[in-house]
Amino acid sequence: TDMGKTFKIFGHETNKNILDKQLNAGVFPHAYLFVGPQGVGKKALALELAQEILGAKNIVGHPDFLLLDIEGEITMEPALEFISRLSLKPFIGKYKVAIINNAENLNQQSGNALLKTLEEASESTIIILVAGYGKLLTTIISRCQTFNFHGFSKEELVKYSADLGLVVNEQMIDLSFGSFGRLKQLSEDKDFFAFQKNAITEFMELNKSFVGQKLAQVAKFAELEEEDLTSTLNCWMFWQYEKLNQNPENFSKVAAVAEALLDLKRNFNKKLVLQSLFLKI
Repeated sequence: TDMGKTFKIFGHETNKNILDKQLNAGVFPHAYLFVGPQGVGKKALALELAQEILGAKNIVGHPDFLLLDIEGEITMEPALEFISRLSLKPFIGKYKVAIINNAENLNQQSGNALLKTLEEASESTIIILVAGYGKLLTTIISRCQTFNFHGFSKEELVKYSADLGLVVNEQMIDLSFGSFGRLKQLSEDKDFFAFQKNAITEFMELNKSFVGQKLAQVAKFAELEEEDLTSTLNCWMFWQYEKLNQNPENFSKVAAVAEALLDLKRNFNKKLVLQSLFLKI
C-alpha cells in the first residue's frame, strides 16, 4: 500500500507512515502512547489502528477490543476491571487491542496498576494510551513507543474546513489553537465562540491590572460553574502557549494556569487556587 494511505484521518503524516510500516511488517510494540493537544485526532487514529490490527471493519463490540474512556479521574476500580479483562487470551485472532483514553487522568494507584500490566504484558496484547497534556508516570512513558501529535497549522485548518464545508473566520482559527475539534465547535456553536472570545478579553484585562484589581476579580471567577471555569482556564493556557514563540518568557504563565487546572481537578479551594494564579499572571 501507499505509505500513510491506510488511515483516513487528516494530517499527522509522519505518525501514519511509521504505523503503516508496522502494519505491513506485522510487528508492533506492546504499548503505544499517543500524546498531544485535544481535538487533533489522537483517539481517532488509535481507533483506526486498532481496527487495522484486528482486521475488523467495525470494532464496536469486537471481542478482542477494549476501550477505557472516562472523563474525570481514572480510579482504581475501573482500571482493575479493565486490566483483568486484558489478561484473557484473544478470542478470534492473534491480538487483543486495548485503548485507554485520557490516560493523563490515571491517578497514582491506577497508574501503578497499569505499569505492572505494561511490565508483564503478554505477547498477544497491544495497549494504546491516548493522553493530553498532563502528568503521566515517567515509568509508564518509558514502557511505550511514543507518538507526538501537534496542533494543525493555519493552512491545514483552512484546507480541512473547506473539505468539510465548515464556515470559519480568522478569529475562529486563532481561537482553535490548532485543534480541529475546537475549530468545529467554534464554527457550529455561537455561544461557545462568544464565550471563548470573552475569556481572552478577560485575560488581557487581568494581565494589565494591578495586584489589588486582580484580587478583586477572584470572587467573580470563583462563582463560575466548574465546567465554565475549566473552559476559561484552558482557553487562557492555550492562548499563552500559542504565543510562546514570540514571548518565551510567558512560559511561567502557561505553567501557572496548568497547575491551577490540576488543583481544581483535585478539588482544592477555588478561591485560593485563583488567588495564587492571578498573582502569577
